[in-house]
Amino acid sequence: MKCKDCGDTFPVGRAKLGYRVCLKCGDVAATEQRLGWCIAPLPKQGYTLISRKEDLLHLNQKTR
Repeated sequence: MKCKDCGDTFPVGRAKLGYRVCLKCGDVAATEQRLGWCIAPLPKQGYTLISRKEDLLHLNQKTR
């Protein structure tokens, strides 16, 4: 099988699992996606995964 991003070949077993990119290109894409995540501790809820910056900005608003 050929990687859709770089054109290198990758194992058929990986293609049978549904992947269309090689391991190196998949790792780069996953790393870029994880850069947008943030784990925030919320009171009485524990830790929550935040994936939108707007949600993070509105979490700790104090009225003054």
